[in-house]
Amino acid sequence: MIKNHIVYPTFSDWRFNFTKAEGEYVWSNGNKYIDFTSGWNVANLGWNHPEINESVIKQIEKNVYAPIWTADPIQESYAAQLLQYMPREMDVVCRATNGTEAIEMAIKIARAASRRKKVIGFEGTYHGQLFAALALGFEPADTEAIGPLVPNFVQLQYPSATGNAEKDRIRLKTLINTLEELLAQKDVAAVVCEPELITGWGSCQVAVKGFTKAVRTVTQQFGTYMIVDEVGTGFSRTGKLFGYSHSDIVPDIITLAKGMSNGNAAIGTTVTSSNLVEGVISQTHLTSTFGWTPVACAAASKTLEIHMRDKTWAMAEQKGNYLRTTLVRELKNVSIVKEIRGIGLEIGVELFNNNAIDILRKSFAGGLHLAPSGTALLQIMPPLTISSESLDRGIEILIQSIKKTASPYEKIRKLL
Repeated sequence: MIKNHIVYPTFSDWRFNFTKAEGEYVWSNGNKYIDFTSGWNVANLGWNHPEINESVIKQIEKNVYAPIWTADPIQESYAAQLLQYMPREMDVVCRATNGTEAIEMAIKIARAASRRKKVIGFEGTYHGQLFAALALGFEPADTEAIGPLVPNFVQLQYPSATGNAEKDRIRLKTLINTLEELLAQKDVAAVVCEPELITGWGSCQVAVKGFTKAVRTVTQQFGTYMIVDEVGTGFSRTGKLFGYSHSDIVPDIITLAKGMSNGNAAIGTTVTSSNLVEGVISQTHLTSTFGWTPVACAAASKTLEIHMRDKTWAMAEQKGNYLRTTLVRELKNVSIVKEIRGIGLEIGVELFNNNAIDILRKSFAGGLHLAPSGTALLQIMPPLTISSESLDRGIEILIQSIKKTASPYEKIRKLL
């Protein structure tokens, strides 16, 4: 889609003018809406957080840019601050501009350090828009026009939880067997996954219990690096500060972005150990012209400080449980609702019919802003700081919109 000289994603035909945002609210053409997107897990602390804004203003008065061969003091202080909350084995960061860049850096490190070329991802996952990131999870049909992508990427079926313990056990065992067979060849540099669920591309699939732990166990067994993509799951979204903590594992590499600065500036990072990366720095080109500008670091530092001070992950867990429980209770007999799933304040409502855009438009008319997640799924990602009143009102609008959309199907079902 092209509108006013700007190229938009194909799913944005219904989009609006984003003129103002504050807390859990966004404005379009003078109208106020409750936000259930947080910009796709960006504004986890709410839009235009005053403390973060203030930190940016103060930094602008000092310095706004540092060349890649230098370091502004705030870059060094933020690196030390961030690493306090990483596994103790991780002691270095690579300065990136966004999540895609962080993933590409991680893959370069893994390939160079392992001297292997193959990389394993999972079907239907999203890790970014560059060629290697696309190769990790996009269906070949969706990238045919721009192919070939980066070679030696292997996609495995994502082991989504079914709710049936025996089926889930078989899915996990199948994954372990497949990984063991592939990794035994000793030509796989890395396995890339999000911890416990898919945040990108709208599927919100929750993995079978033990997924992340199993990937860590098998990769360690065969000397393959494990890259955990925390771009969407990081910064309290899943009920932990970082999603890998749900499984009590230590990955080899972690990537971060999105909620890192709460949307105040572009920033991403690849976190790893000096033991892993030091010998391959000259071979991996781990530079980014605008990676970690002082302004972005000021925003990221204050963002992390607030997450720790306010224990934001606890808000995500409590509100996420409430949201999921309420939706299950109120929508259990609605014919078009197939499944409600998620972790923390990352909830997916899957539909039997391709009614998602219709529901989004109804919700928007009622004062609720949702993000498109394909035609058969609603992905719900409010700011983690959303008030109880706004959360309840947003849930009410969403439920009404789903029931209104389902009404014709309900009438047909009764006739049958």
